[in-house]
Amino acid sequence: MTRRDFSVTLAAAAWPGRVPGEGSPLVVLQAIAGAHLPATLTITTRVPENLRRSFWELRTYTGPDTVLESHLAQLFPRTGIRPLLQERTRASLTYLIPFDCLAARDRAWTELNTDPAWISARPRFESYHFSLYRLA
Repeated sequence: MTRRDFSVTLAAAAWPGRVPGEGSPLVVLQAIAGAHLPATLTITTRVPENLRRSFWELRTYTGPDTVLESHLAQLFPRTGIRPLLQERTRASLTYLIPFDCLAARDRAWTELNTDPAWISARPRFESYHFSLYRLA
């Protein structure tokens, strides 16, 4: 899945029954960090205004087994990670995750990385990459 496809999927998930560009509120996110990123990511969302000003992380795990997705679904809420959207393909698992601030992001990932359940799940994927975005 390309990032452009992911954007279209996000738009459809965030506004069921609406076509992007037909009066939907567009949010343009500007890349601020990450090795694998487009310069901007445009999404259509109905997310409350306070989340529209936050940081967004686009995180992709490659080569995940089918159990990793269920592990993450259990672990993420415990650590303050609440993905707005998730997309699974045969080769990858991608999340778009909003954070109120960089400190909240750091706390959440630090907590996840010290969780024994996460430590045992880490060998189940080949690699991951992430990109950080902020409202343009």
